[in-house]
Amino acid sequence: MKIKKVIKYELSKNSLEEDIDQFIEEAKLGNFAWDSKYENEGLKIIKAYFRMIQEKFNKNEYDECKNCYHKLILFLLDASRGDNNVDFGYEDLLAKISDNFDKFIRNYFICLVKACESDELLEKVLEYATKIKEYGFDSDKEILLKYLDKEKLGELEEKMLEKTQGMAKKDIDKQEILYFLIYLAEAQKNKDKYIQLCNQFKGILDGEELTYLKDEYEEY
Repeated sequence: MKIKKVIKYELSKNSLEEDIDQFIEEAKLGNFAWDSKYENEGLKIIKAYFRMIQEKFNKNEYDECKNCYHKLILFLLDASRGDNNVDFGYEDLLAKISDNFDKFIRNYFICLVKACESDELLEKVLEYATKIKEYGFDSDKEILLKYLDKEKLGELEEKMLEKTQGMAKKDIDKQEILYFLIYLAEAQKNKDKYIQLCNQFKGILDGEELTYLKDEYEEY
């Protein structure tokens, strides 16, 4: 028989979204710096947030979940790299939160396609695309392909591509958007579109880098 201490988490704000906002503000002030040395308080709170969001997700409360996932996931993507001077002190923050962080991405994108009109969907996906950088997830693209019809998906891709116009070597956000579109084309098994999008990197990547990117296309 083992006696386990049960920790109960209660919101300090009127809503989960507001509570997440406060947590992010405190984290940016350094309140959870090197969290691993202080009984993992910040990590425990983050995990509690995801459990609370999951409960709302299970009740199909997609609009609130969309906002909560958006704030928390994008903040954590930054924090995992130590951006915004936030460092929880973990070698791989996302892995510490879950051994399958992709499940949160899946839920988040389900919320996006179910709760967003086209303009908001574009805005959210654009912001997300600029944050993932070296992180690669499958569910983001899978959900877009599963839930958006051909017309809506094409409109989203076209508007995202417009945001990359005039891209220069210094325009990292535009480059990240283009990478997202490239791997979305790969998920569609559309090699012609994949190569066309890769060619948008001419003048940005050198010849060897561009050739390597084109050769990365995988036949599923």
